[in-house]
Amino acid sequence: MIRTATEQDLDSVLKIERLSFGIPWSIASFRRALQEIFLVENEVVGYLIAECCRRNCYTATIEKLAVHPEHRRTGIGKELLETGLTILMDRGIELVMLNVESSRNPAVRLYTKYGFRVTYSSFHHASILFAMDSKASTFFTMKLQMRKKNTFAPHPPLNENPKLNLNGILPPFETEGRDGAIWDEMLWW
Repeated sequence: MIRTATEQDLDSVLKIERLSFGIPWSIASFRRALQEIFLVENEVVGYLIAECCRRNCYTATIEKLAVHPEHRRTGIGKELLETGLTILMDRGIELVMLNVESSRNPAVRLYTKYGFRVTYSSFHHASILFAMDSKASTFFTMKLQMRKKNTFAPHPPLNENPKLNLNGILPPFETEGRDGAIWDEMLWW
């Protein structure tokens, strides 16, 4: 079961953070995140943090998504992402962004399954501000354009509960190129 994080969850969250990322966030960063969308799996074996942009009320960023190594590939990341996207959709968010290490193939596949598309790839020296792991060389910026009324459903149903079925907001498979043009296939540069 997914729920909102509390101060009492932070010790468990920090353990997962240290196991998941080479450069972990501080306890102070997590305390500040409690004011944002901060979800945990009930037993605190995974968490998601998202932030709505203060200037553009239609944009949000998924700051963190992590699952304890012993609980990966059990659906917890999927459940956290579905719940987070539902909350963002309910808040009227139209664009969700995130940065992910290109070497984290399971994470990239998960985000792609939910309609996120790579819009930018950067080498380590250009993406040091987004560094989650000092050994990472490339990061992807991925974006999901959420649309409330979209009849295109590229993926099988996610959940029988209509509130959690995100197919209605997933865009056709597309990505934005460096020149701002929209392409119907993934671009790598």
